[in-house]
Amino acid sequence: MIAHLVRLVPRSSTRALFVPRALPRFSSSSSSSSSNPSSNAAATTTTFSNEWATAPPTPNSQPEGRIEFTIRIPKPIRPINEDIEAKRARLLWSVRKRGILECDLLLSTFVDKDRLKRMSAIELEQLDSLLEENDWDLYYWITQAKPVPEEVKAYGFWEDLVEHSKNKRKDILRMPALKE
Repeated sequence: MIAHLVRLVPRSSTRALFVPRALPRFSSSSSSSSSNPSSNAAATTTTFSNEWATAPPTPNSQPEGRIEFTIRIPKPIRPINEDIEAKRARLLWSVRKRGILECDLLLSTFVDKDRLKRMSAIELEQLDSLLEENDWDLYYWITQAKPVPEEVKAYGFWEDLVEHSKNKRKDILRMPALKE
């Protein structure tokens, strides 16, 4: 058996996969020596070696069978010549259905119907490209837990989004209703 671990690379467009090594060796012992296989199966105990008993393998220990590679995740195919109202409706849906609740709440309360109506075509494109980022990266950037890439900082609405995430009034956030 091989143990599989997945490590996410900070860049949202790449992923790396590590296959560190085979699982620890184990030994099977039987308490009876009868020739009946069913009675042997019930009395068999499995003991794992204590190879990993003290600590998991470290990155510096070059385990056998280590495979490292990068997978490029393709950008989504965007509709060509999409109507501006259709884009607004798609983005309104996208900010609500991200994947993690924290990101959903921050984005859906920031990008409500009124703000979407006021956004220019360029800002809508920027929002569309922002929504292609990894959820956790996006959450950490918005809450300023990790450094923000320069191209994201240049978005016209970025400073407002960061200010919105601070929630200075200490409101309990709920997703706004889609229908009025």
